[in-house]
Amino acid sequence: MRAFAFLHCVDLFNLEVMFLEEKFGVVGKLYPSVAEARNAYYANVGWKWNPFSKVRLSDPELFVASTDVILEIDDYIKAKERHLLITSEEPGMGKTMLLELIFNDLVHLARQGDPEYSFHTIVVNQSKLFVRQMGEVIAQKLGVKYKSRMSAEDIYMLIKQDIMVRFLLTNQTTLIFIDDFGDNDSEVFIKIKELGDLTQKDANNYLLNDESDFKKCAGSAGYQLSKEKLNELKESALNPESRDQMICMLILTGTRTHALGLKAGVPHLYDRCWEIELERLDEKKVKEFVGRRLYWASGKLGSFDESNFKIYPFEEDTIPVLTEKAHGVGRDIRLLCNQSVFIAASNFKEGRSEKITKEIIEALPPVEKLID
Repeated sequence: MRAFAFLHCVDLFNLEVMFLEEKFGVVGKLYPSVAEARNAYYANVGWKWNPFSKVRLSDPELFVASTDVILEIDDYIKAKERHLLITSEEPGMGKTMLLELIFNDLVHLARQGDPEYSFHTIVVNQSKLFVRQMGEVIAQKLGVKYKSRMSAEDIYMLIKQDIMVRFLLTNQTTLIFIDDFGDNDSEVFIKIKELGDLTQKDANNYLLNDESDFKKCAGSAGYQLSKEKLNELKESALNPESRDQMICMLILTGTRTHALGLKAGVPHLYDRCWEIELERLDEKKVKEFVGRRLYWASGKLGSFDESNFKIYPFEEDTIPVLTEKAHGVGRDIRLLCNQSVFIAASNFKEGRSEKITKEIIEALPPVEKLID
């Protein structure tokens, strides 16, 4: 049971119903009157659904951060010179959503054939993995076939071979996204570093020193390798001007604490990363965060103009309160807004104003006591 600090806003019956909704879920079946009241409120303010409910969002127009961050990440990825480390001071500041947006954009651009985005991209969003588990996940994402009795070392070797073969035959750099990397076992960092250390020279040496295995790996991956193509690759591999470029790029997300752990545990990997830290949202960005979701729930996200938009039913003076109470953390802003919507819906049901005021926000308990 949570300690509510806004008992004056909602009667005890509604508090009990809110708790049961969180506990049992399908409130529309268990308590149709509550669902009807909320749906009536959504309809009254022009929403098709609650803009702040806990859902997985994939629309890039909902992401709120500095435009410079997006452009900076894009430049680093296209440069193919170092790995990328996206961090934040604490959880809930948009790293996972940003990773998903970048991943989707890169896949789309690669399919369009843009030469600047010649990547083969995978994402690992599982957490708390041990070194073998991570190897199995990456292998499965890349389509690498391995036998269950193989050691972790053998699985990672197959992954390396797959990355090298892909680069030589398609000129594609492998991008491996790992969300919340710091939640995984520390030994994972070492094996991931080995993948990230692969270069064009390593791929050339693999072809020249183990041609039969190279051909076997290429065949297993489904590539058609003619004698002419093989000779062309060997000739290119013998070129002394062959670049020592990165052929596997890592994009990692985690908190600043995770980044410090990486720096202490695997400094060679940390030193090869560009680190970009997501900043807390200021009042302007908090208002944009709220506004984008309101337009999204109203079916008008495509017409959202960040220089001119409304945040009804929120009053303007709620934004400074939200910013201060959530400390600029996106996840906490959503939680506070979600609870304020419940209260406003209850007020509306009782014939009071539908607006969300700063008094409602101020009366909410601390974020850590809210149930999502």
